[in-house]
Amino acid sequence: MRKIFKIIIAIFAVLIILAVSFGALIFLDLAAYTATGSQTLTPNGISAGKALVIYDPGLSGTSKGVADKVASDLQAKGYDVTLAGIKSSAAAHITGYKVIVVGGPVYAGGLTSSVKDTLNNLDMSHGQENKLGIYGSGQGATSPADIAQLKQSFPTRSDNSLSEAVVVKIGSGEDLNARAEDFVNQLLT
Repeated sequence: MRKIFKIIIAIFAVLIILAVSFGALIFLDLAAYTATGSQTLTPNGISAGKALVIYDPGLSGTSKGVADKVASDLQAKGYDVTLAGIKSSAAAHITGYKVIVVGGPVYAGGLTSSVKDTLNNLDMSHGQENKLGIYGSGQGATSPADIAQLKQSFPTRSDNSLSEAVVVKIGSGEDLNARAEDFVNQLLT
C-alpha cells in the first residue's frame, strides 16, 4: 500500500511540474524569443512602397503561418515586405514603412506580452501616413465581440494610434488564405 501511495505522489508531482512548465511557456511568452530572424520579399513589378510584418510565432507556429500569408499577399499587391520575428533587429526599426502589421497568438482572449510591448513601443509620429494592422491567431470565435476583447488587451497609448488600426482575429479552423487576403484588403483600403 505504501508503494502505491509513493507512486501516486510521484505521478502527481510530475503532473504539477508539467503544468507549471506549460504555464510558464504561455505566460512568460518564451516562444517569442525564438523569433529573431527576418527576410525580405520583393514584388515582381513596380513597388507600391515598403511593408513590415512583425510576428510572435507562439507555441504552435500558427501565427507565423498567418504572418507568412499576410506578407505574401502584400508582396502580391506590389509591396517590398520585410517579414520580421518580434525579437529581430528588423522589428525594432519601423521608419520608412507605409504598412506595418503586428501579430501573434491569442491566449486567454488577449495578445501576448511581446506583441503588447511591440505595440506600445511603435513610434507612429514620423509624419508618415502609416497603415497599421494587428492580428491575433488562435482557437475560438472571430466575432465582433472577440475583436472587442482583443482590442481591450492593447496597451494604452497617449497618441491613440492603435484605435485607427485594422484588427482581426484569425481562428485556427478558418481558411487562412481567405482571411489573410481579406485582412490585407481591409488594411490597404
